[in-house]
Amino acid sequence: MDSLSEPPPFDALEDRILPWSQVKVICGLSRTTVWRMQKTGDFPACVQVSRNRVGWWQSEILAWRRARTPRRLPEPRAIPARPEPVKPSFRPVLETPQPEPPPEIVTSPDLSAKTRRKRKAAVPENQTAFDFGG
Repeated sequence: MDSLSEPPPFDALEDRILPWSQVKVICGLSRTTVWRMQKTGDFPACVQVSRNRVGWWQSEILAWRRARTPRRLPEPRAIPARPEPVKPSFRPVLETPQPEPPPEIVTSPDLSAKTRRKRKAAVPENQTAFDFGG
């Protein structure tokens, strides 16, 4: 068969630039993680589509996904069953004397009120002062 009559491979026809919204669905990673992986070479580089837009080649993203083998989490270890707590043997409870209440502290209520001063806040001349205190 002649090489000119053969159709191009399917991937070449379907290769297109994907926006981040589609790349995110394919890779399942956050944008920051992808950015970090791009810096270390562990993720395909993006392509400048226009001045403020980038994309990723679909074929590169799919090849990255096929090459990546997801790691499975280790199987959880069996937690040994806790032994039954040992119940204490019966001991008679001796009556404990109740502590005496503390003596009452007597203070003069007038003494604290006389020594306390009220401070008045300085109010600028162009504002009205409101006195909410009693």
